[in-house]
Amino acid sequence: MAHKIRGVVEGFYGRPYTLKQRLDLIDFLHGLGMNTYVYGPKSDAFHRRRWRDPYPSRKLREFAMLLRHCAERHVDLVYALSPVYRPDAKAVIRKIRTMAAIGIRHYSLFFDDIKVDLSRETALTQVSVVHALHSFLKGLHKNATLSFCPTQYRGFKRTDYMTYVAENLSDRIDIFWTGKTVVAKSITDLDIARITRLLARPVLIWDNLFANDYLHGQILRFPYRRRSPRILEKTRGVLLNPMNDWQASKPLIHTAAAFLRDPSGYRPDRAWREASRTCPGTR
Repeated sequence: MAHKIRGVVEGFYGRPYTLKQRLDLIDFLHGLGMNTYVYGPKSDAFHRRRWRDPYPSRKLREFAMLLRHCAERHVDLVYALSPVYRPDAKAVIRKIRTMAAIGIRHYSLFFDDIKVDLSRETALTQVSVVHALHSFLKGLHKNATLSFCPTQYRGFKRTDYMTYVAENLSDRIDIFWTGKTVVAKSITDLDIARITRLLARPVLIWDNLFANDYLHGQILRFPYRRRSPRILEKTRGVLLNPMNDWQASKPLIHTAAAFLRDPSGYRPDRAWREASRTCPGTR
């Protein structure tokens, strides 16, 4: 099987993780054999609301520390930027240049959760910015990568927006998709086949099964479930959007890692018991 992406996207609303929690997260992913961490917390103002502004020097030092920690544990650090409503290629590249200066090679552009028309014009604007950044990154480093979270990131509706993205976005750029809904109760082979046809490529699953930012702090306590055993085979990979509570997220992620290692032999109840024993200190 070709290289598959397996890991976590910190893409929730509410209080982001601390640096200490992220360092622990990277250790945890490494121990589970997972390979990717995407930084994109909605409440980081410099990621979204003030996306044009450079990070303060203290925050850049934290990113540099996180990057070193990831490299030592063979986990790819992906920095995500959310240019929201008025994406400007020059401003995006200017911001990403500051992140590339500390050594980050992997990026994503998020256009999720914004109120825009799902039109050809919207897609054209977003795709042109994505392509401009992709060209810039490839000029910096041959192994640089870029992924894209579209505004229409769920479902199967064949809008003008999705048609343009499918026909014009470079196939070297992965596209995020959450499933039939924002929080998909299941992801089947049929679901994956439908979205693969619509976007003319395998998608990168942004899995919100464990997200709790819309549940007012409710702690989830169940294993990874109702995903096709062939989900890795048929997609570019799976990234889990965890709960705001990092410690309580550990057993959930542990079960997902068990599924991704051995989908055919996976048993949710058994995985949950093992995760509960392996992740002490969770509430």
